[in-house]
Amino acid sequence: MYRLLVSIALAGLCAVAALSGAFGAEKLTERQMEQARKWAANNALFVLYHEVAHLLVDQLQLPVLGKEEDAADNMASWVLLNKHTQEADQAIADAARGWLLSGVAYGTRFESADFYDQHSLDQQRAYAIVCLMVGSDATAFGPVANEYSMAGERKDSCYFDYRTLARSLESVLSPHWRKNAKGTEVQITYHSAAGRLKPAADAFKASGVFEDVAGELETQYAIPRKVHFRAKRCGEANAFYDPETVEVIFCYELMETFMALISKDMPEETETTIETSTGLGKADEKTR
Repeated sequence: MYRLLVSIALAGLCAVAALSGAFGAEKLTERQMEQARKWAANNALFVLYHEVAHLLVDQLQLPVLGKEEDAADNMASWVLLNKHTQEADQAIADAARGWLLSGVAYGTRFESADFYDQHSLDQQRAYAIVCLMVGSDATAFGPVANEYSMAGERKDSCYFDYRTLARSLESVLSPHWRKNAKGTEVQITYHSAAGRLKPAADAFKASGVFEDVAGELETQYAIPRKVHFRAKRCGEANAFYDPETVEVIFCYELMETFMALISKDMPEETETTIETSTGLGKADEKTR
């Protein structure tokens, strides 16, 4: 089974969410709560594209050179960067920040398992995403790379990383792009959630990320088997693809963890506080 195991101190972050009620909502202004929901939705979108990448590798028998988890991150990044919209640019910037924050939360308590794991370390994943961002458009994403203190020579070489990735993905995916064949059938199921998880479940459903990605699968690919998207309580903060059932499962606990993670990083705000940080520079706020 392919799994995106969020390699942060999951138990600790889930406990933070549990102890602080609705992801620490009592300390956030209404505007901050909306920002937290949007940020969490953008991270959930990246996770969903990551799991769909596993689905495509499995169902289309795509070649993978290197670690499949890295390849899934790369495909998710490439999909978002190819949208060329302000919303997608913000989503990938938020996803990079998500991996950075989770890496910081994890700290330096590394064990052998962290180094032989299927996934790269969280902060490595963050920097890999930023590299692809600046490699795809140095003007639009240069300020983001600067925020991550990425050296100039590395920013330059990211151009070649992105071009190699784009060429590779177009080569392996284009034969499978839907032409006149029947599209993929995707069934979406939201399981109910009560108590502590209800705000996260409601936020995930309201985000519409399932519907957005399902629509893309239906129109862009012709996967022969029916695909299921399922959101539910899992008992862990996770998302994964099950090749036996051709099912992508998103756990409400992961949405809760995303909201807890960003709420912990938000400065104290009052009604008169003016937020100046958006995650993208002002020069990058237009549609690319």
